[in-house]
This record gives sequence, C-alpha cells and structure tokens, in this order.
Amino acid sequence: MPIDKKIQLNALNNDDIKIFSFLCQDAIISKEEIFYDKTKKMFVATLTRFCWEQQEFNNKNINYRVVTGLQIKNVNNVQYFNFKSKKSFYNLLAITYEKENIILNLSMSSKIKLDCKKINATIEDIDIPWPTKLKPLHK
Repeated sequence: MPIDKKIQLNALNNDDIKIFSFLCQDAIISKEEIFYDKTKKMFVATLTRFCWEQQEFNNKNINYRVVTGLQIKNVNNVQYFNFKSKKSFYNLLAITYEKENIILNLSMSSKIKLDCKKINATIEDIDIPWPTKLKPLHK
C-alpha cells in the first residue's frame, strides 16, 4: 500500500469491527480528543494509529503512524471505566462488539463502552503517514 494512501473504511457488522481493531491496535488516544454528542448520538475520537497495514508492503525497518478519526453513530450512551488516572493518553488495545456494545479496550485496564444496537462506524486517516522509529512490542 503506498504511503500516501489514506484509509477510509466503514463498519456495519462485527467482522468489520474486527478489521477496525486490527488497524487501530496500539493507537494512541487522548482523553482530550474524545467527544460524545448526545443529541446526534455520535461518538468521535482522534487517534494516532500505528500503520500495521504498511508492514506488509514496505520496508519492515521503517514504521509509520497517522492521525485517524473514529466516528461511531447510533450511540445511545457512553460509559467510561477506570479513567481516574492522571494520565491523559492511552493505548487502544482492541475494539470489540459484545451484547450491542462497541467496546474500546485501552491500556491501564481502562475502557469505553458505547451502547449501540446497530453498528455504524467509520475510520478515516486525516493526514498522510509519517515515519517513526518506534514500533509497538507485544509480549
């Protein structure tokens, strides 16, 4: 995949959410860049995602990150768990869909639970990827 290509994907079912989870794994998310509009029933977040898709197509010694927008519609309620930490940045570990809830599983045992009966989500790269020397490590 060329580096200057931006990802724009929609999720309408659980299989699509699994693709979102893969693409957004290890993204950095800030408490200050999360917003829920109760009137529009829309949750939005800006994250800095590691470009896992670039690993297959480019030099494996060069890693990339990109600013990505996440938008989830039809959200009836949002619950935040373990957000008492003074830290404002979290790593996004996984996105799952369980019992009519989209769950953003974050580092430090934190999570965001979005009550939505129907999946309607979008991720879209806002900028072009830039090189980084750091690659997430998994144990």
